[in-house]
Amino acid sequence: MRWKAFGIIAAAALAVPFVALAGNNPPIAPGTGTTRAHAEWFAGAVTAASSTSLSVDVLWSKSGTSGNVTVGLDSSTRIVYGKNKSSIAPGDLVRVVAANGTARRVHVDCDCHFAAGTLDAVSTGQLRVQVARTGPYDGVLKGNDVTFQVGSATLPNLSVGDKVALVFSATGFFKDPSFDWQNATFTLLRVHVAHDKGETGTKP
Repeated sequence: MRWKAFGIIAAAALAVPFVALAGNNPPIAPGTGTTRAHAEWFAGAVTAASSTSLSVDVLWSKSGTSGNVTVGLDSSTRIVYGKNKSSIAPGDLVRVVAANGTARRVHVDCDCHFAAGTLDAVSTGQLRVQVARTGPYDGVLKGNDVTFQVGSATLPNLSVGDKVALVFSATGFFKDPSFDWQNATFTLLRVHVAHDKGETGTKP
């Protein structure tokens, strides 16, 4: 399987950007003489979700929002599901535009990223990969030795020197300017061997 074909799922999930806000100041509500509530922009990992509310551990914000934030969901909330998503579950990545404590727009993505490269260490709990290619938002990993936690992923037969493609989750938001990949944890969701080198594995 080619890297491009394998990575399209992860790349497509994060392809839709935030809706741009018109300006820095809240606009005047027509006919009222009052200002509308200032919108909040933030993204993060879902910690709880129901039909009426959404709680998010904020990983990035354009409006200064931080911590674990709960916003309401109602009939005015527009929910957009990324590829292979049809509901909101804990662990999902969401991008939220909210006002007056209610989400106006929620874009739901799986917490999945893509990388490919050469396996240079393997153990029962970790893989270390010299990353050569990434998804569109994971480029900070390219050219680096990156350790991935196995988690609950099912691994194929692996050995040092194999060319592998990985789908993984991350603690942190890659688009956050302060994101430090060396302090993040990457957990494997899926591993594919593109070329089997057939060497003996060593521990990371």
